[in-house]
Amino acid sequence: MENLELRNRFDEMLRYNEGNKKTTVAVAMSGGVDSSVTAYLLKKQGYNIIGITMKTTENEVDEDAKKVCDDLGIEHYILDLSKDFKKRVIDYFVSEYSAGRTPNPCVVCNKYIKMGKLVEFAMEKGADYMATGHYSNIENGLLKIGEDFSKDQVYFLSQANKENVKKLMFPLGKLSKPEVRELGKYLGVRVYAKKDSQEICFVEDGKLEEFLFEATNGRIAKKGNFVNKDGKVLGQHTGLGFYTVGQRKGLGISGTSPYYVINFDKEKNEIILGDNEDLFKDHLIANSINLFKYNDLKEVNGMKFFAKTRSRDKFHLCEVEVLSDDEIKVNFIDEKVRAITPGQIVALYDDEHRIIVSGFIKN
Repeated sequence: MENLELRNRFDEMLRYNEGNKKTTVAVAMSGGVDSSVTAYLLKKQGYNIIGITMKTTENEVDEDAKKVCDDLGIEHYILDLSKDFKKRVIDYFVSEYSAGRTPNPCVVCNKYIKMGKLVEFAMEKGADYMATGHYSNIENGLLKIGEDFSKDQVYFLSQANKENVKKLMFPLGKLSKPEVRELGKYLGVRVYAKKDSQEICFVEDGKLEEFLFEATNGRIAKKGNFVNKDGKVLGQHTGLGFYTVGQRKGLGISGTSPYYVINFDKEKNEIILGDNEDLFKDHLIANSINLFKYNDLKEVNGMKFFAKTRSRDKFHLCEVEVLSDDEIKVNFIDEKVRAITPGQIVALYDDEHRIIVSGFIKN
């Protein structure tokens, strides 16, 4: 390795600690570079590790997960969660699109499957902790964005049970993706150059519409009208589930200025179109609230946080107004936020980039 500074940093991370032998860590092994480097790193640090791979669909699991575990000489388990995954993730995914909302399957998978069932299984196998390849950190029991700000993965973990967060380890939280690949090459990890997995693991890239059509036996393709804010018909859509808030391309509507999807009317099976300015809102409503630092939602009433409505969003200063035991209004203070999308997550961070509250955007 030519970069001496990076090599010294890696060597410090890889330092063996005799005391770690007393701790058993289960590593969630996908067969990709992130989980594989995580396993190698923990093994070098002296932890007693085992590998666990989730089977989430009828497809076979990635053989590289088993090969990496064999390279390390550690036990490897395959946990079949395909039934739970279909019920919790795939059925939810299809239902949300059918209702004109945009789902976030990774958030739901992390909540119920990866940080739920998988953690339970790891503890049953005698693990003290479960480690994953997320680019995240944990600080005082709170999920914190990793050093690589371009990969805010705690956003996708923001609905996880806070008790399960106490059982997690994120060894890659201080690294960037290119550094992880370099570390993998340095350690001789067989998959260090392997391409990243597709965005939605159960949908082939570029075939979302085909997947939804088949999953609903064509019911999702219920044609209706595109209308403007005054109700004037502008054209015809092919089904609510094939569009999302903020979408401009693929509408097939011409005009003097671009049209954007700004809302849905499920009862009338209509999609409301407007201009770019219509996408900017000064507040949102969220429910299914998950608290990390507090035990009672009333404690955050009137508090200020930094909100994100998508993982790659910037931070927006906001104030929380508690509406009920499981519903909040997030008021944006300095600026309006573009393309707030029902079905997605709003995550609220403190000034240390730690998640305090999250919820599903209702409207």
